[in-house]
Amino acid sequence: MVTSILPGHHMQRSIIRNSAAALLLLVVLFCMVRVHSSATQRRVLRVDAMELGSITYGLFDPAEWRVIISSILEKKVNEFELTEESREQMRTQLTDLMNRLLTEVEQVMQDRNKQKGFGGLVKNVLMDVLVDVDDIRSGIPRYVELMLDYAADPSNKQEIQCFILDRMNELGERTDGFVDRTAYHEVLVKYEAVDRTAGIALLRARSLDLERLERSYLLVLLLASLGLFTLAAFSPPLQRIPLIATIVAALALLLSGLLLPMIDIEASIAEFSLVLIGEPVVFKDQVLFHQSKSILEVVRVLLTDGDGALSVVALLVFSFSVLIPASKMGLSLIALVRGIEPRGRFVRFLIYHAGKWSMADVMVVAIFMAFIGFNGVVNSQLGDLESYVTSIHVLTTNNSSLEVGFYLFTGYCLLGLGCAVLVRRSLVVPLTDRG
Repeated sequence: MVTSILPGHHMQRSIIRNSAAALLLLVVLFCMVRVHSSATQRRVLRVDAMELGSITYGLFDPAEWRVIISSILEKKVNEFELTEESREQMRTQLTDLMNRLLTEVEQVMQDRNKQKGFGGLVKNVLMDVLVDVDDIRSGIPRYVELMLDYAADPSNKQEIQCFILDRMNELGERTDGFVDRTAYHEVLVKYEAVDRTAGIALLRARSLDLERLERSYLLVLLLASLGLFTLAAFSPPLQRIPLIATIVAALALLLSGLLLPMIDIEASIAEFSLVLIGEPVVFKDQVLFHQSKSILEVVRVLLTDGDGALSVVALLVFSFSVLIPASKMGLSLIALVRGIEPRGRFVRFLIYHAGKWSMADVMVVAIFMAFIGFNGVVNSQLGDLESYVTSIHVLTTNNSSLEVGFYLFTGYCLLGLGCAVLVRRSLVVPLTDRG
């Protein structure tokens, strides 16, 4: 009676394991799709936010400076009042200016007459006799007072202000630099944002929402992957369905880890402020540099834009981080589905020994170290920027971060190492026991 029940009991447990493995695999694949979709959307939002925040449209844009300087000068002109203190200063400056101007006019006329020979000499003599320069100079204070009285008249003041502002606008139109804002305006239209500040705020809010959603899916993905591996590890060697599901999950992690960005590099100026003619000028969130690449994108860039040496690096990265891991997991999956240990020496090497030679784990460590190193470089360089200026306040930030592709690729590496042990147990041990 007992012997007849046990096989049915084992069959029931096998069905439960297989069903649980299939369910967990579906959860992993669903979460993977959602994470991939969220990360892709968040990447687009971040690129658009970096476009709006680019220093090209702010601190490095001549049009921005023209608007700022024009508004400051217009404010100063409108605020100008001829007080007793300022009247005394202007009286001194105008008196000095007119004295120097009269001296220069007299000198120029004498020099020109000297160049005309005898006729010019006669003109100089007649000018000394007929024109009393000292008498004109003595009248300068009266002329200055007339000018100051004219400027103090409210009706004349408004006329002078309009004249100065018109001349300023004419000079502003002549001072310009070409900055192509096509991409900038396209982003504003795309998100129906009225200006740069509103657009960046909107993009950041959407990105944070996606990031929170992405973290929840990553947590479920982690738990489902651990559940799959645990189920495969505690299943009998000949029950391969949980292990097959685990390998499929590892392949999904590998694919997403290769396609999604691994490092997001950003260097920006959080605040650039100075005082211009007594008025504060502030630029905020000025992006200096931004780059986000996946492993496959880096390989493509190295192959298309690099020289021979970089092409060799690209091939090595592709081989050790893409080709060998994918081949290893794919061949392991085929062997488990067939239930036969592979006979070919090369195939056996890939399944059983390639993990020892694969650079996948080294790649993860290298990316992590590169991230730390880049953080140091950026912080050092931005710190130097702050120390180079004294009258200008510069607050720099380094917003570089490890992206979801790094964590997915790391998850594949860990899951792949565990699967290698289980594959060997499932294919080799049963055959040995049978012998």
